[in-house]
Amino acid sequence: MSFLTDLIVALGQFINRYLAVLGKAVRFGAQAMAFGVRGLFSRRIYPRHELIVQMDYTGARSTAIMVLLGFLVGASLVIQTTPSLARYGPAELVAGVVGVSILRTLGPLLAAIIFAGRVGAGFTAELGTMAVSEEITALDTMGIHPVGYLVAPRFLAACLMLPACTVLFDLSALCGGYVVGIYQFNITSEDWFNVTKQFVKMSDFIFGLSKSVVFAWLITLVCCFKGFHVRGSGIEVGRATMQAIVICLILLIISDTVMSLIYNFMYRMEWVR
Repeated sequence: MSFLTDLIVALGQFINRYLAVLGKAVRFGAQAMAFGVRGLFSRRIYPRHELIVQMDYTGARSTAIMVLLGFLVGASLVIQTTPSLARYGPAELVAGVVGVSILRTLGPLLAAIIFAGRVGAGFTAELGTMAVSEEITALDTMGIHPVGYLVAPRFLAACLMLPACTVLFDLSALCGGYVVGIYQFNITSEDWFNVTKQFVKMSDFIFGLSKSVVFAWLITLVCCFKGFHVRGSGIEVGRATMQAIVICLILLIISDTVMSLIYNFMYRMEWVR
């Protein structure tokens, strides 16, 4: 009986501890969102040039890797899918499969994973180093809100640039699939574009972009929150970075599944077409 009681107590403490962390993280994200919007109209929160710097870091410098990996993902998808489709129907149907899967799911999710690995890890390492060296405490002492000054421009830049990176990734993947389909499997351009028009809808593209905004919010929230709360030596910065990326990957896949279920429900109800 005592063992059962101790188990229930331990489980309750575990749940309470993680609910408290979740509450702090949500409040942290709400502050970052509010400061990010207010900072567009008030220079006292963060300098305008800091937003430009973060947009360059999160978006412009991610261009090359998004284009390269997007092209390879689209090409790989066509190479693996076309032989199977050709057994049961016209091979050109792969154009519709690639278009829908890239725009609706694979493009936003893979772009977000790349973004988390490149940009999110940088956020955690930068803020974690500041926390360890007590730079964040110094900002608070000078009357500068650390969340507004450090997190808000990163949050706003991520929410603007991840959708842009997703569009770039989608275009590259579609181009990669088109090139392989035309030159490897001898599908005509006319058939490719006709099938794409039949399968791909504007709602697929809009749904993918809406996913990327949610993904940007999650990545920034997790990575900046973990960086802000690093305590100890420089070793803890590496641990926090690793934990942030793992949590990001889990949340990205969970949120992608939930949003896909919501989209399918809306499609069945004929709310989207």
